[in-house]
Amino acid sequence: MSAIQHPSPASRPKKYDALTRALHWIFAAIILYTMVAGISLHFITNRALFNFLSTLNMSLASCLILLFPVRYLWSFFRKEPQKIKTIPRVQHAMAHVVHSMIYALTAFVLVSGFVMVPDGYSLFGLVHIPTPYGEGPITDHWFDLHKFGCYALLLLVVLHIAAALKHHFALRNGVLNKML
Repeated sequence: MSAIQHPSPASRPKKYDALTRALHWIFAAIILYTMVAGISLHFITNRALFNFLSTLNMSLASCLILLFPVRYLWSFFRKEPQKIKTIPRVQHAMAHVVHSMIYALTAFVLVSGFVMVPDGYSLFGLVHIPTPYGEGPITDHWFDLHKFGCYALLLLVVLHIAAALKHHFALRNGVLNKML
């Protein structure tokens, strides 16, 4: 039996492929927007503005629900870029754990966000999307879980951004360039 041959580090690309980069930045933009909008909805008293932002929030999250399986499955097939030699192995491992937790929390937040919406919602004001439950204790429970998941995801996203900025501006080791 022959061993599986992994590409040599020199044959690996310097950056992530275009699909990985596009999906990363689409998710980043929508997740950041939906977090800001979701928190803002607790303070908006103008009903028309509330409804517009809420519909946009749910609609953009619906786009991520459709893209999430693509992004997750692609992560197993894409070519990984060259590792940066100055980053210790333990830091690579920690980054892998944080990325895995971001994936898991993103999935949880998307599912809980869908399930918590009573009686469906309008996708970009064009079509009604049914959800499984009417208003009541089940959607209230999922709302609480969704809120907890959002705060946990926000914490990890802030950690992820801080690490990327540290690597880019303080350590100047090219980590961020892999995703640009």
